[in-house]
Amino acid sequence: MKIKFAIAFFAILIAATAIFFVLSSEHALVTHPKGIIAHRELKLIVTNILLMLIVVVPTLVFLFWTLWKKKDYDPDHSYGVLGQVLLWFIPSAVIAVMAIHTWKATHELDPYQPLKSDVKPLSIQVVAIDWKWLFIYPEEGIAAVNFVQFPAKTPIQFSLSADGSPMNSFWIPELSGQIYSMTGMVTPLHIMADERGEYRGRAAEINGEGFADMTFIAKSTSRADFDEWVATVKREAGSLDYEELLKPSKKNPIVFYANVENDLFNKIVMKYMHP
Repeated sequence: MKIKFAIAFFAILIAATAIFFVLSSEHALVTHPKGIIAHRELKLIVTNILLMLIVVVPTLVFLFWTLWKKKDYDPDHSYGVLGQVLLWFIPSAVIAVMAIHTWKATHELDPYQPLKSDVKPLSIQVVAIDWKWLFIYPEEGIAAVNFVQFPAKTPIQFSLSADGSPMNSFWIPELSGQIYSMTGMVTPLHIMADERGEYRGRAAEINGEGFADMTFIAKSTSRADFDEWVATVKREAGSLDYEELLKPSKKNPIVFYANVENDLFNKIVMKYMHP
């Protein structure tokens, strides 16, 4: 019997070690945040896990110790009033601390809440289409499919909606949590990248046969590189034919547009409204 318990103990230890190394890998994007929101979200996750381990680790240690040392099962055994108080008080206290901490952090991470910064925010409108992402820059007068670029250390104000699909979920794991984009609605999301780099974004809601390839590139650059990119798109890209783009397509390549219909985003949202 003790051999079985020893095997179970080492199996748990090996599994925990494997999880640690997997999460330490650079491919585990959520555990390698590159933005202010993602950093706070990871901190919240780690804090809650450590709080839970206050109960989980002693419980597992005591469980294995009991099974290893005790030979007879005594269902009527009691640890007295003090033992019962400890058994209930410690988990309850941990849950209370987690609840307060999570409640406070959740309000601080409200996606509707603009980020505080001395830098002027950049507004980007996002439309989820089957099966691609359209990014519209209303102030710059340009648009892009499956590609979004913005300056580092600059607050980004995303306005998300959808056209055609009833629901989609927008997610850049290294910069923010996922948030839904739905037809006839506008959902705000505020992010800010800490540094320059390219990050992979994707749809996090299963939405049909093109779901697996509904990805995009989020590129964070310097302000000068961003301004140069905008100027290049204005100079070299063609006009946006939205009705043609609206047709479902899979593995859509990155495309840039220089001439975008005025107030296109609001027209997309409002066409699902009742008269």
